[in-house]
Amino acid sequence: MNKRFILGLAGGVLGILTAAYVISTSTSNDVTLSGVQAALFSSLGLMGAAIASKETRFAGYMLISSAVFISLSIPIAGSLSLFVIYLPAVLLLGIAAIFCFMEAPVVDDSPAE
Repeated sequence: MNKRFILGLAGGVLGILTAAYVISTSTSNDVTLSGVQAALFSSLGLMGAAIASKETRFAGYMLISSAVFISLSIPIAGSLSLFVIYLPAVLLLGIAAIFCFMEAPVVDDSPAE
């Protein structure tokens, strides 16, 4: 197992668990919507983690977009205190994306002889 998969898996699962907690304790429709969006984007992060060993660069784009869109779904609730709750998942997904971009395979375009 590589670190991209482990970090992406941990971030996705943590994001889904955090979103379930936010949904179950929500007091308004906006908070519930924010939790549902975070759960959907966390599942995108899980899919990115699943393909991290074969499609490294595409998985990196999936993981970084998951982290960004979870962060963007928080202001919908009108409370930035949710950012503290989602921060570990966002950080794990972002770090996994950075590892995907750092360890992306280099394509050699030189003609074969």
